[in-house]
Amino acid sequence: MHVTTLGRTGLTVSCMGLGCGGHSRLGLATGKDEANAIAVVHKALDLGINFIDTAESYKTETAVGKALLLSRTPREQVVLSTKLSPQQDGKFSSKSEFKERFSGNLARLQTDYVDILHLHGVKADEYSYCLSELVPALLELRNEGKIRFLGITEAFGPDPQHAMLGPAVTNDNCWDVVMAGFNVLNQSARERVLTMTQAKKIGVLCMFAVRRVLSNPSALNTLLTELVASGQLPSEALNVFPEGDITELAYQFCRDEPGIDIVLCGTGNPVHLAANATALLGPALPASQRETLMRVFEGLDSISGN
Repeated sequence: MHVTTLGRTGLTVSCMGLGCGGHSRLGLATGKDEANAIAVVHKALDLGINFIDTAESYKTETAVGKALLLSRTPREQVVLSTKLSPQQDGKFSSKSEFKERFSGNLARLQTDYVDILHLHGVKADEYSYCLSELVPALLELRNEGKIRFLGITEAFGPDPQHAMLGPAVTNDNCWDVVMAGFNVLNQSARERVLTMTQAKKIGVLCMFAVRRVLSNPSALNTLLTELVASGQLPSEALNVFPEGDITELAYQFCRDEPGIDIVLCGTGNPVHLAANATALLGPALPASQRETLMRVFEGLDSISGN
């Protein structure tokens, strides 16, 4: 597994991270049991993946905590990331409520600290509250030794134009790590997010590298046909991908994007995880193919690929 440095954090991280959310949530969302979820985490560690990302809302923290306790890998060799939404039950959490909620994260993960705590899925109209009321909570948690670095993640599904994250990384210097949506279909983060994160040495986690459309050739063809018909893409888009599964292409496209440190992969199947790791570690796309994909999808920012 290739490793890199996660921005200004100085953390040495694998270029592939285990995402414990998404549709599968380590298999727990698809009917598989906790033992299977633990097996997925152990497989990730065996593959050399040392970055694990979970969240309060995923309901996978307990499985991750048990997996790490049962693992032969020492806790300090794992970079553990979790997340808390700014709202709970339809209202914003106060600073004290947020810190109390985080005590639940630590309890479920069975650890006394996490490496990164993100504000989760923040929307543009929530950001000012997060900055004024919850960043102070994050700073207190850092001073208490309960978190090491501050992070924020966007809600890429409803916000594929990065209306929250673009201004956040441009205007504010508190974020050590961000999670951004980026894939071969929607590359808009390149200019709107990654230019600034590189300038500020902010670590970047890539989500949505491969979601529903990019893992389903039929769905991808339908989407491309609709986008061409609506004038959002040139007709060339209908022939730009090879036939069949393009998972490997999609992962490698994101892996080699300047400014992306970690590409997240979520699954509930250890075998599938190993296959995705092989795909991610494949050779770089030919320069001409990458240039074509960048040109054809330039300007498309209306979809997430989910």
